[in-house]
Amino acid sequence: MFFYGRPRRGFPWLLVGIIAAIVVLSLTFAIPGGADVWRTLAPVFLVMLIAGGIVAAVAMLRRPRRP
Repeated sequence: MFFYGRPRRGFPWLLVGIIAAIVVLSLTFAIPGGADVWRTLAPVFLVMLIAGGIVAAVAMLRRPRRP
């Protein structure tokens, strides 16, 4: 299924971004006190993620449809 469908062009930046985020987040838990920092930042991160999803949904609804 990995190679199913039309061939893709370009570099997979989303995949690189996800792997980089996983590495950075996992390294923060290796730092002493890193888990405590994430306990305070997690609500802020989740609110920003939800707000970004709402903004993206509204932007998709407002985009004109092609016939």
